[in-house]
Amino acid sequence: MQPTDAVAPALADALPALPGALAEMNSLERILLVIAIATAAAVALKLVAPRLVARRFDESGESLPAMLFDVLATPIYRTLPLTGVYVAVLLTDLPVLGFYLRGATLTLLVLIWSLAAVRLGRRTLRRVSEDAAVSDVAPVLGNVWTAIVVLAALFSLLNVWRVDVTPLLASASVIGIVIGLAAQDAIANFVGGIALFADDTYKPGDFVVLDTGEKGTVVDIGLRATTIVTLDRVEVTVPNAVLNSTHVTNESAPQRHKRIRVPVGVAYGSDPERVEEVLLDTMRAEDEIIDHPQPRTHFREFGDSALIFECRGFIHHPAREAQARNALNERIHGRLREAGIEIPYPQRTLTFDDETRSALDPDPAPPDGAPPDREGERTAGDAE
Repeated sequence: MQPTDAVAPALADALPALPGALAEMNSLERILLVIAIATAAAVALKLVAPRLVARRFDESGESLPAMLFDVLATPIYRTLPLTGVYVAVLLTDLPVLGFYLRGATLTLLVLIWSLAAVRLGRRTLRRVSEDAAVSDVAPVLGNVWTAIVVLAALFSLLNVWRVDVTPLLASASVIGIVIGLAAQDAIANFVGGIALFADDTYKPGDFVVLDTGEKGTVVDIGLRATTIVTLDRVEVTVPNAVLNSTHVTNESAPQRHKRIRVPVGVAYGSDPERVEEVLLDTMRAEDEIIDHPQPRTHFREFGDSALIFECRGFIHHPAREAQARNALNERIHGRLREAGIEIPYPQRTLTFDDETRSALDPDPAPPDGAPPDREGERTAGDAE
């Protein structure tokens, strides 16, 4: 027979007699009984609960249930005896002393669970901060969480000891409005930083283009501002509130490869198929252009002085766009010259009518067979 088979009938027989036994006890005996039951429950829970958690979850404490048990087990163990003390005090008829005993018991409970809340918040942030993008903001969030818990615990203690908090709440509201108006920009940047982390708009190492045209690599995302290093090796600090209200292009997402487009003009009379073949071979030979996705060439349009082709290829990183364009242009120029394909200069043909020609040349040459103008010579002879 299992031990539980014997315990169950015994409990069934003892429970009906429990109210009568409690009625025969005096106040002191009932108080001691309540405290003893609460303490026994805490001891039993402390002995049984770790084994159940270890059996159902991993023993390393990495899972969420195991972490919760590790943080909340001690507060629960301590809460049970204190609850017994609080109930025992309620059973006594001590108006003044009972108030102080109840207040002391509730104060201990508030402190115990406040410390547990702080510890739980830090453990949670520690798990979240394993991601590199959140590691910088995790300490600040931990401090904010601690401040919230401390304020909640303070108001709870004031309520336990029956201190009127209405004047304090009114003063806190006025102070909050003053602080909000004075630190409006700082609060906006703080909220913007939280939004950037929550939305995962970009992360350190991404290459972004700002609405102002500046390009650079994100090196740090703080709660107040984001730092970007431009291609000129200059650090630019942009407030987070500005980044949340402007257009920002992340050229590193969803992948770090970026496609560039290089226009090429060749002379009329060139064979388009031959030009495309030469351009494709040139892009495949260039180290700055990756093989996958494959480079492509398109015959775009008939220009004023040339046939316009466009070379499209992906580069390794957006920050190397200038180097890739330079290398590809140099290689295309040399390869077209080797292939005998002309790169034409811009040309314009101007046609003038007789009226425009006369206006541009006020002393035109005489027509063929006409005698030269001797008016100047006669004037000179008469003068002599």
